Amino acid sequence: MRPLRLREATPGDAATLAAFMERNFRLAYGHCSTPANIDAAVHEHYGLAAQQRQLADPSRWHLLAEGDGGELLGHAQVHFDERAPAAVVPLPAAEVTRFYVEAAAHGRGVAQRMLAEVERHARERGIASLWLSVWKDQPQAVRFYEKSGFVAAGDLVFVVGDDPKDDWLMLKALGDA
Repeated sequence: MRPLRLREATPGDAATLAAFMERNFRLAYGHCSTPANIDAAVHEHYGLAAQQRQLADPSRWHLLAEGDGGELLGHAQVHFDERAPAAVVPLPAAEVTRFYVEAAAHGRGVAQRMLAEVERHARERGIASLWLSVWKDQPQAVRFYEKSGFVAAGDLVFVVGDDPKDDWLMLKALGDA
C-alpha cells in the first residue's frame, strides 16, 4: 500500500471536507431518493456550513486519511455524546457518525487503518463500545463493518431530505486496549 497519513481535521479543512463528503455521499446514496432529497441531505449534513459546525463541535472528533500527495482519501467522524440507543452496550459508547473512503482508494487498506485509529482514539477516551447506523441497502458497507467486528443490534431510520431509510444499528464492544 502507498503511504497513508492519518491526522485530526482542523477548522481549515472545512471546504475540502465539504467537497469530499458531498461527492462521496452522492456516489454512495445519490440513487436512493429524489434529487431534491439528496440535495437537502447534502445541505443539512455535508455542505460547507455543516462541516464548519461539526468541526467546531468539541463533542466530535474528525479523522482524515491522506495519500502521499496530500489528497483526501477518507474521513471518519466520531460523536462522543452520552446519548445512545438502548441496545448499545457496554457504556460509555461513542457513535461513528461518518466513515467514508474515496472510491479509488477502496481495497487499499485505508478503511481498516482508519477504523483501527478510531478504535484506538475511542479507547484512549475511555469508550467501551462504538455504534453506527448503516443503510440496509449498502451491502458492501454492512460487510465491511461485520468483518471489522460490528454486529447488527437493531434498526434505525436515517432521513434523506424527507425520505426515511431503514438502517441497521451496528455495535462493536472495544474490550481492553
